[in-house]
Amino acid sequence: MKISIIGAGAMGSLYGGKLSLSGSQVLLYDINREHIDRIRDHGLIIEEPEGEEITRPEASSDKEALRGSGVMIIFVKSAATEIVVRDIKEYIAPETIVVTLQNGLGNEEIIRKHLGADRSAAGVTSQGATFVEAGRIKHAGRGPTHLCMADKKNDRLIPFVEELNRAGFEAHIDENIENLIWSKLIINVGINALTALTSLPNGKLLDYKETKEIMADLVNEALQVTRAKGIQLTLADPLQRVYEVALQTAANRSSMLQDFDNHRVTEIDFINGAIVREAEKLAIRVPVNHTITRLVKTIEGHRYPSSTPHS
Repeated sequence: MKISIIGAGAMGSLYGGKLSLSGSQVLLYDINREHIDRIRDHGLIIEEPEGEEITRPEASSDKEALRGSGVMIIFVKSAATEIVVRDIKEYIAPETIVVTLQNGLGNEEIIRKHLGADRSAAGVTSQGATFVEAGRIKHAGRGPTHLCMADKKNDRLIPFVEELNRAGFEAHIDENIENLIWSKLIINVGINALTALTSLPNGKLLDYKETKEIMADLVNEALQVTRAKGIQLTLADPLQRVYEVALQTAANRSSMLQDFDNHRVTEIDFINGAIVREAEKLAIRVPVNHTITRLVKTIEGHRYPSSTPHS
């Protein structure tokens, strides 16, 4: 089975590199020509605590290379999902499964809108990776990956899940994927935008009474929405878990802060902005998430007025 990864950033490269090491047929597709060329010429280097691994997945910036894929994993920034799915639609076979393992809420809905529930799958992963430079990433954290077809016909996912497990990813099929996606969303809601606005690494948010209080406000508003929607979170104490994650990843610059660092459009509409959208449907007020979302979008518009979403 050919597995194509759309968006060869840190996470896409991690999955592509590890899958290729285990013998899977893998294609990394990205518009970042420098990264793609470096992988083709020298391989993809994954920094692990025990040393470096050199992996050699196929890599291309040509959409034609996507043809024949059994599975496509979408790893672009959420702001680019709509554009990317439209652009690659003609290269997706009727039997291809397109999986999102992206951050935030709303990506699977976009894929399903274009391809239908029988070709769409949602997933959530606790793996972590950092982009170091073209052709090199750092494996920054390990954790399980959970997947579910949009139409719940999950038998089709079994071969893909088996390949993920062979590659060292702890992968599972889980019919309650929405609960897992929302649980991860709560953590991103409490950390990402606030680090972007303050330029603080994750752990530093806990050093200031004010930022710690804003984290609590953001999370508590999101919890109002989850309760109204009947979401069963996997977190026993969501706010405490957000604080724990910030401490465990203390030196990390969140993905949204890295977006600001690299002059990219953020995923704010799929994280805090998603809380705002869902709250509006339920007539719930979430003023802190609303304000944080507007601040991030103001900075995007001021700093990067001509930016377009990239993978």
